[in-house]
Amino acid sequence: MRLTPSWLFATPSDSSESEDGSDDTDAETVSGVTIYRDPSTDLSTSGSAAEFVPDSNTELLSVLDEMETPVTVDEVADELIHPARPSVETWASVHERLYQYRLPELDTTGHVEFDAEQGLVDRRTVQTDAVTRRESSGFELQRMLRLAGLAVLVTSGLAIALVGVALLV
Repeated sequence: MRLTPSWLFATPSDSSESEDGSDDTDAETVSGVTIYRDPSTDLSTSGSAAEFVPDSNTELLSVLDEMETPVTVDEVADELIHPARPSVETWASVHERLYQYRLPELDTTGHVEFDAEQGLVDRRTVQTDAVTRRESSGFELQRMLRLAGLAVLVTSGLAIALVGVALLV
């Protein structure tokens, strides 16, 4: 996992030198940045992340449906924040909220497959499984209807045969 916003490494040009020849790098254009945070800081309750992470699972799933899955948690965070460029802390808060709470919840309910170890979210596999289940349940329904129809025919045939035998006796 990248654990940084995609725009953090974006540079407007290949050179980091300004017009006056000085080295003009800043936190948003420097690659290889390591972000440290105090583990006691609870990013899950940060108010700034709330404006980017959808409140409902339906909204979050629709965002995932628009993405080509499997995707990383980083990419989901980037998608939710795009086109805004909030602070790295806000991006980290969105990432942690997804990673710690929302994606495991969606995995538990069977809406996505979330591999926390690799940081991957797959919606396509779950959707394919649901379609397969629907198709197989449709097939099962057709099979049951055919068997019911056959049972009706056999029962009707037996009833007619019994009436015929009763008339002959």
